[in-house]
Amino acid sequence: MEFKLRPLILTVYLPAFLTAMSIGMLAPIIPAKVDLIGGTVFVIGLAVGARGLGEAIFSIPTGLLIIKLGNKNTMLLGMIGMSVFALLSGITDNNLILYIWLFCLGIFYGFFSLSRHSFLTQIVPRAFRGKAFSRFGGINRIGWFFGPVIGGFTAGSIGVNIPFYIVATISLLTTFIILFGHDPSSYINANGHVDKTPDSTLNTFKAHKQSFAIGGTAQFIMQFLRECRHVLIPVWAFSIGLEVEQLGIIQSLSSAIDMTLFYPVGIVMDRFGRKWTSLPSILLLATGFIIMTSVDSFTGLLLVSLLLGFANGLGSGAMLTLGADLSPSINPSAFLGIWRVFGWTGNSAGGPVSGGIAQLFGLTASSLVVAAIGLVGVGIFAFLIPETLSKKQNNPIH
Repeated sequence: MEFKLRPLILTVYLPAFLTAMSIGMLAPIIPAKVDLIGGTVFVIGLAVGARGLGEAIFSIPTGLLIIKLGNKNTMLLGMIGMSVFALLSGITDNNLILYIWLFCLGIFYGFFSLSRHSFLTQIVPRAFRGKAFSRFGGINRIGWFFGPVIGGFTAGSIGVNIPFYIVATISLLTTFIILFGHDPSSYINANGHVDKTPDSTLNTFKAHKQSFAIGGTAQFIMQFLRECRHVLIPVWAFSIGLEVEQLGIIQSLSSAIDMTLFYPVGIVMDRFGRKWTSLPSILLLATGFIIMTSVDSFTGLLLVSLLLGFANGLGSGAMLTLGADLSPSINPSAFLGIWRVFGWTGNSAGGPVSGGIAQLFGLTASSLVVAAIGLVGVGIFAFLIPETLSKKQNNPIH
């Protein structure tokens, strides 16, 4: 009997859209609130990064927590926590307290996001993971596309604290959606016995060290390149004399093409293989940064940004799928907690590294260094990571 993705709409995809939209709503609001309270640019930067830092630091403990509580209970805990700390963030008028609440919000968002990954890994057969994860990634992109617009409009029309209260309400609503959704079966080994005894983090890392060394490095580079787009495109735009309105058009069109590719990408991953999307994705990302060095006009930067958006869209759900394919069939959440650390590290490094090189050596040097790192990733995806679609392989990197 063929596996159906439709039952996952209420359990995974609708909550994914609502939470992505909620986090997207806060993207323009957090800087605005910090500025309103009286924070400096440095404090704004800290506050913007607080959620991601909380999620990253607690990735590994969250993986172990999922094994103890189960996917559904961890999702519920995550949503309740998001609701509480979004509410507290809206109430406070102190930047230090706001940072703490946003950090905690990130921890609970991590509970939700990692348990969703573990949930899909557990219940979706390997042959359907491309569709499942690409749609998951695409829905997150759509939520992030609309969230900032809604948040900015609401804050401007009603008040800067209102989006926090809306996020708290949406998180509470999502809690009830998950509560009445179905729970995946318990972790079951080959003999049909439930296994809820997790390995230690060290043992999990040792057991899968080659997957982390090769696959984790590949994910680090992919996420690194993705984040560099958000630094180099705006900086390059201002360096060639473009106005902020022109930059907004460029970024919006790039995001639009990015979020439209998830459906066909999933079909390709499940029909032909994962590398048919991940390899072109990272190759085109590296190529885009190389081409960027010759751009000197609005049209040129727009075309490069569209290429980078297309490249990123080709990778919709690719790293989620790879992590799921490489993870063990028993207790995958411990593996996935470590897996996400590689992604978050790459994501966190992209901005400071590309910006630092640009500051010291110029934009051209920064773009070329980022492209060179991308080409290393191309080599890893092409020659070191085997095709994980094969159903005969439980842990395909040897």
